Amino acid sequence: MIKLTRSIKIVSEKIINTSFIVSHKASTKDFTRKRTLSFQIIFMQILRKTVKSLQVSLNELFMSNHIASVVTSSAYTQARKKFKHTAFIELNDDIVNIFYSDDSGIKKWRNYRCLGADASKVILPLTPDIEVEYGSIAIKNQSMTGRFSQGMFECYYDVLNHMAVKCALAHGLSYEVNLAIEMLDVATRHDLLIYDRGYASYEFLATLTQQQKNFLIRCPVNSFKDAQKLAKDPSKWSCMATLTPCNNQQKNTKEKKLPFEIQVRFIKVILSTGEIEILATSLIDPTITCEEFKWLYGMRWSVETYFSRVKGRLCLENFTGKTVESIKQDFWSTIFISNFETMATGNIHDELNKNKINMQHEKKVNTAVSFNAIKNMAFDIFNNNTNQDESVQKMILLFKSNPILQRPERESPPRQKTSDHRSYNFLRRVKKMIF
Repeated sequence: MIKLTRSIKIVSEKIINTSFIVSHKASTKDFTRKRTLSFQIIFMQILRKTVKSLQVSLNELFMSNHIASVVTSSAYTQARKKFKHTAFIELNDDIVNIFYSDDSGIKKWRNYRCLGADASKVILPLTPDIEVEYGSIAIKNQSMTGRFSQGMFECYYDVLNHMAVKCALAHGLSYEVNLAIEMLDVATRHDLLIYDRGYASYEFLATLTQQQKNFLIRCPVNSFKDAQKLAKDPSKWSCMATLTPCNNQQKNTKEKKLPFEIQVRFIKVILSTGEIEILATSLIDPTITCEEFKWLYGMRWSVETYFSRVKGRLCLENFTGKTVESIKQDFWSTIFISNFETMATGNIHDELNKNKINMQHEKKVNTAVSFNAIKNMAFDIFNNNTNQDESVQKMILLFKSNPILQRPERESPPRQKTSDHRSYNFLRRVKKMIF
């Protein structure tokens, strides 16, 4: 509650602070006069992004007494141009810093903060400006010819505490490994970085080793000779290996001033299906068991569920504008609200399970409920002129309502590609919108 209170105080004070507004407005002339659509109102409206029509959403602001007069969608669109997405970046950084300001309530593994890294493609509206910023991809098949635009969403995600520590929305054709390297400043010696097999290369391993980062990476079984030997040896589950770049990588390794020899530990884990996985790691502690490595890599899946949550629950790809700035506003407001939800629900999990009997399933907060509560109550929570403490208590009460059960023993069905017809039917008729 202390961290949540601090976060709310910082956000509510900054969005009405003159220096903060000056730092995050498009022009010196913007937000200088008292108007219905103030900086604070624009911030709230972008944050509360809804699937309703824009005019209906603005009318609801008037009916709820959040604004003094009716405004048109055109007026909002013009006012929004004055607002810079960097406001959400700064406030998101504040949330993350407060969350990690001390170790109270922070989950770790062997004193490591575990950061899973991955990338996901985000479909964007296709306009000339967006195409210049994020690129486009051609489509050509028997029935159509065209193109679409997409961005690359890269994220370092705390898999134990469910906090997006560092994010980026880059050009759609960006290489996710290069993005991960550019964002390595997020990690310290107290972090363990977890990657899937798309990141397994000598160059990336050498970069992590050179920068003294702790890592755990899944490797294709046929990627390195030592990994192949370990996979075939039934008597071993771990081995140390000295890796060097192959002939066609030596020039690139030299140009990037990377080491020509690195020490890596390979770990063999066997899945319930009998499939063999090989993991490469910098951790050489002999007390770490094979089961711990298996569990640790399994936690990386939290990054995938995070992408699913922001695209599904928060409708990231349902952008509310067709300019580059509106894309960035929607993207960073989504990151902000997801991290704020993690901050707000942090202690609720323990409260929901404090009276749990051994055989009962654990309960967790329903994100459909929590995101809906935050969006509906944003004006009360982040407004110094309201009873914020009372609003926060109401919000927490809603978090505790209608929890969902965790069933870890439930088997997941085989992963299959969903057909376009089935996906369309889900989005139009089945999916439950939260706001």
